[in-house]
Amino acid sequence: MYLNNLFVFGTLLPGLENYQRFVEAYKPQVHVARTKGAMYFLPEDGYPVVTDNGEGEIKGVLFVTREMPIILPQIDEIQKYTGVDSQSHLIREIKDVELIETGEVVKAHMYLWPRSKTAWLKEHGVVIPDGDWARFLHELNRVKESD
Repeated sequence: MYLNNLFVFGTLLPGLENYQRFVEAYKPQVHVARTKGAMYFLPEDGYPVVTDNGEGEIKGVLFVTREMPIILPQIDEIQKYTGVDSQSHLIREIKDVELIETGEVVKAHMYLWPRSKTAWLKEHGVVIPDGDWARFLHELNRVKESD
């Protein structure tokens, strides 16, 4: 099922490289948004992933564009989403997302860590308690610059 909505929280955020590569040219509407879940940083890979178990807040943005049927297959490829949970690095599901400005809750595509790999994630990932990748990345870069 295709919706015109995609919620992103990591490397696809506006201003980051994957946004520029895969989304920017389609000029989507961008809304600050949030959803529930738990965010982890994968230090060996350098990016965040989210599970939908947990009551934490995941901060991100919602892209809205009629071009989503063109955008999603490209993003599926970089997220290694095959449509089969056990064969995918990440899975794509439709989740409830709240728009910060209005409080409206909408359905959106979202890439998640597969439930079948939760034990591995808890062992190898680093929890980002506030679910804010942009803030975490800023802090991480500040620490690297001071080294």
